[in-house]
Amino acid sequence: MPTLRETLSIPEQLACAVRQHTPVQLAHTFAAFEGQFYDRVPFDDLARQVHALYAPDDAHLFRTRLDRRLRDRHSEPVAWDATSPGSVARRHVA
Repeated sequence: MPTLRETLSIPEQLACAVRQHTPVQLAHTFAAFEGQFYDRVPFDDLARQVHALYAPDDAHLFRTRLDRRLRDRHSEPVAWDATSPGSVARRHVA
């Protein structure tokens, strides 16, 4: 039998994560897994998608904390202004 995660699309999984975790928690988790991505573009795309799901104040907190954690790990900050096919329009999940 499939798990709940296996039945949800990536955008649905991200929406669940945004509902269940604070921006600080998700920023910490994202920074911890940055090195698992062979190419940084998909990582940045996921970060932009999560950023778009948060309310404006929480989105700002996620962005600043993620960039700070990445700098602490000697990595480049997320390319927030880039657009890619997986990017989503600004919307937040209440």
